[in-house]
Amino acid sequence: MLAVHFDKPGGPENLYLKEVAKPRPGEGEVLLKVAASALNRADLIQRQGQYDPPPGASSILGLEASGHIAELGPACQGHWKIGDPAMVLLPGGGQAQYVTAPEEFLMPIPAGLTLFQAAAIPEAWLTAFQLLHLLGNVQAGDSVLIHAGSSGVGTAAIQLARMAGAIPLVTAGSQHKLQMAEKLGAAAGFNYKEEDFSEATLKFTKVQATAGGGFHKTNPAPLLHGEPPTSTAGVGQSLPRDCNPGGPCIHGKQQERGQNRPGTATMKKAFPGQTGENLWYPGKRSGLLQATL
Repeated sequence: MLAVHFDKPGGPENLYLKEVAKPRPGEGEVLLKVAASALNRADLIQRQGQYDPPPGASSILGLEASGHIAELGPACQGHWKIGDPAMVLLPGGGQAQYVTAPEEFLMPIPAGLTLFQAAAIPEAWLTAFQLLHLLGNVQAGDSVLIHAGSSGVGTAAIQLARMAGAIPLVTAGSQHKLQMAEKLGAAAGFNYKEEDFSEATLKFTKVQATAGGGFHKTNPAPLLHGEPPTSTAGVGQSLPRDCNPGGPCIHGKQQERGQNRPGTATMKKAFPGQTGENLWYPGKRSGLLQATL
């Protein structure tokens, strides 16, 4: 089969297609005929010689892919059949015509997504979903502080936070990146190279509280351009009774954190290499969920 290969670390000009041995699925593994593979930052730094694949993983680039199942290894007990479309999270090997993976790493492709779109879901989008919902238990009205807002996981988290009815706030290192985040739906953005993002975040959330906690009651544009926020709320609006301005407010009640949240061991099993205690932590002073991406 053909696979993307490089002989020495460097730029993209070092990449070329090379004939390599086609992998064979081991026990409990599936062979996927690859239709598409997404590009992630780990691929770039591996190409530059600054990142080693996990022990036992393929040295071929590619942490996620989509395609059709070509072969089932011995002892596969899932529902997969030869010819089924699937997307998969990988420790490597996705940028090739075929790749093997444990059957539990494969996922059905949601209706309406093409194979090319599905190839970009497992790494960034599922990491963002995991942080927001499985670890963070994000609810409508929560403020979510997303570091590296223009990164792959960051851009996904902005959009998923909006879909959940939360208020995405981002940090980034340039005005261009903040503008990109704004286009994706960020309510406010802070250049961490030019200001104390923690103070700016607290200032923004206080304005939100004064405006009644509603995302659409505060004009986010000034903050995204380095100016004080402005409120479009009417006079006399305030937080619902029993809602603490220092914490997330859901229908006038304080949301309790940490309920029914899977443990780290469970997350590591479901998303290998994607979970760590440093990825999410509650900002207790501000009531924010902070995702370090």
